[in-house]
Amino acid sequence: MAAGIIIMISATPKSIKQVDESTLGIVWSDGHDSTYSVKNLREHCPCAHCIDEWSGKKMIAPGSVADDIRPKNIKAVGLYAVQFYWNDGHDTGLYTHELLRQLCECSACKSQGAA
Repeated sequence: MAAGIIIMISATPKSIKQVDESTLGIVWSDGHDSTYSVKNLREHCPCAHCIDEWSGKKMIAPGSVADDIRPKNIKAVGLYAVQFYWNDGHDTGLYTHELLRQLCECSACKSQGAA
């Protein structure tokens, strides 16, 4: 008997919008509405400059991201990630859809994290 192939299709962003100066919103294909502090997103950049590739240690010092950080541009990368072009000149991080869901700060996700 041939082995079956399991394909897991995760939710993808339907729309990304700036809610206000410091908050970003994503509506997902599964109906979930995520909210994010843009400062928190920048502090969680997954690129090799911000996370040591070998140790996984976060290279961004706490409090080092300016309060006025904003995305200047946002680009979809294939069907798996989003790339932010930040006003501090940083643009190398590819935020996978999975990472963005983990970073969601909506009230439902916050309460699940606290449980």
